[in-house]
Amino acid sequence: MNREKRHILYGLNERDHSLKGLWLLALLYFGSLLAATLLSLAAWQITHYLDPEATGYLANKPYPRFFDRSRWFCVLLLLPYLFWQCRIASFRAIGFAKPILSTIGPWFAYGIGMIVIIYGGSYALGAIQLRPDASLSNALGNIDNAILAGIAIGLLEEIVFRGLVFRMFYTAIAPISAIIASSAFFAILHFRASPTELGTIAPSEVGFNEGFSIAWETIASLVTQFDFTYLTAIFLVGILLHQTFLLKGNLWACASLHAGWVFTIKLVSSSFQTSELANEFTGTTRVADGYWVIIVLLVFIGLFAMRLASHGTPQPNPLTES
Repeated sequence: MNREKRHILYGLNERDHSLKGLWLLALLYFGSLLAATLLSLAAWQITHYLDPEATGYLANKPYPRFFDRSRWFCVLLLLPYLFWQCRIASFRAIGFAKPILSTIGPWFAYGIGMIVIIYGGSYALGAIQLRPDASLSNALGNIDNAILAGIAIGLLEEIVFRGLVFRMFYTAIAPISAIIASSAFFAILHFRASPTELGTIAPSEVGFNEGFSIAWETIASLVTQFDFTYLTAIFLVGILLHQTFLLKGNLWACASLHAGWVFTIKLVSSSFQTSELANEFTGTTRVADGYWVIIVLLVFIGLFAMRLASHGTPQPNPLTES
């Protein structure tokens, strides 16, 4: 697979490589953990000071959840600095290109279709079943939340992971290695410290030691919270999205595919429940916890790989088109 200049950062050409992005990622990862330790402790103490009886929504959340939200908040704050360092100064430079509507429609439909196949297989195998109170009106009543979740998660994750992180790896190493390494990074970031990591410790006793402990547990969560099927499924999702970006050269395709997945899961999952026939092969309503979803993803990855292999005609550079 040949490197394409449109995906390479810092104005480098196809023959040049730079590890700058990987150093920036290390700064982002460890810097956000350190900052989250301070921010989450402050948020935790303020929350429990204002609600000492823990009667509200936030006060009932475990401290590791405060830490995880604070970590991602710190990542969002640092993103403008990373985009500036990578010379990404416009929406187009991130990877969003024309055509827009004719890209969004089909790829959103592809995302819906993939989840329908996954749920359909699980349903046919008896692993999931309709809830007793499931109805079309209930499902449609959740459609606004499903749309908002699809748009928010699809856009945000694709801007960060395909528009920035993947291109950091792509600039540093060979394309196939970049797909594998960035997909692994994408999967690892989905692991976090367990909500029960601190046990029954009183809110007033949570301090810097506990904060640094959760930071370490977040780093070690790939081992302590290891789940082979979940890790593999998220890794393959990363590969499929990277393939989409390389194939189309348009982040609208990735965001729409991702949004289609999230939209369908949010819309349909509320109508289904896991049955007693669920197992390691079928998975459950969580979607990414069975070998069936891995098989489906591998089939699509194989199809996309064949399209990429025949994708020999040079494509116009959407980042430089007028």
